[in-house]
Amino acid sequence: MKSEIKLIQPKILLVAMQYGWGDSKNGFSYEWNHVYLGLKNRFESLCFFDFLSAFQKEGQKKMQDLLLEKIKNTCPDIIIFMPFTDEFTTDFVTSLKQYSKTFCFFMDDTWRIDYVKRWAPYFDAFSTVDPFGQQHYEKNNFSHSVFLPDGVNTQLFNRLDLKRDIDVSFVGSWHPYREWVIQQLKKSGINVSVYGLRWSNGIVTTEKMIEIFNRSKISLNLSNSVSWDARYFLSHKRAIINTIRSPKTGEQIKGRHFEIPACGALQISFYTTGLGLIYDIDKELVIYNDPYHLATLIQFYLNEKTEREKIADAGYQRTISEHDYADRFYSVFKQLGWCV
Repeated sequence: MKSEIKLIQPKILLVAMQYGWGDSKNGFSYEWNHVYLGLKNRFESLCFFDFLSAFQKEGQKKMQDLLLEKIKNTCPDIIIFMPFTDEFTTDFVTSLKQYSKTFCFFMDDTWRIDYVKRWAPYFDAFSTVDPFGQQHYEKNNFSHSVFLPDGVNTQLFNRLDLKRDIDVSFVGSWHPYREWVIQQLKKSGINVSVYGLRWSNGIVTTEKMIEIFNRSKISLNLSNSVSWDARYFLSHKRAIINTIRSPKTGEQIKGRHFEIPACGALQISFYTTGLGLIYDIDKELVIYNDPYHLATLIQFYLNEKTEREKIADAGYQRTISEHDYADRFYSVFKQLGWCV
């Protein structure tokens, strides 16, 4: 575990959803667990506004009125927005610049780029998870982007003293390509413990997810982006249609890349641009090329305990030392000149 982090200013207001998809039945959101609770580890003066619950209950105008009241009462130096869709008006967001610096944390800009370009002009600064995103945005006359990849709240996601009695796990929403990968692994004699939306085991709480990662020898990070694998196309009559219609046309670094190693499991992941900049491939995590290569890797690392645990521990050490969300935001705000 990290030593206690010294608390610093400025005052921050995080505007995000508190519950998954705005529904308390889904448990606390990624934004709450990782960003809000993570920032509390460093920023002493931090407030939260659950815009989506207010939007769903009160409507847009009332929600914006409540947020403005919160801003006037708390006087934040920085307002971090983590929008869902178009819950705010552009005029309202623009007007907030008279009260505070405004920062938009776009977590999926690699495949929601039109959405980002539409909203970015109304903030003082905005983020990209793409290591080459700043160059792209600058070519499109957006000079106020900063590189801010996903991270993890290392005070929440960490190693527990549990027996690793699950050989292979996967936690994530159902996707036709993911199902096909799981089926190919099963044909190779590998049974994966699968959890998440639309899988038979269903959605798990954050606490349960952390437990699963801590009990897993290997945890998979499977793509849900477009796949042009001909074998996948031949697996189901809707495979081609699903691929053509999917808005996720490219991979990106995701929160799961950090959650798995933070809990000490060996991560075997798909590759995406920039992943080699944040982890040492084959030394801190392992990359698979296709389901058949994945099966070979799983069988190898299940049999090679020493090598498996060596890579898992290296990934854990890298995660807690470099990929904590509190450190991420502090570095960005320092880069922007918004804190010291």
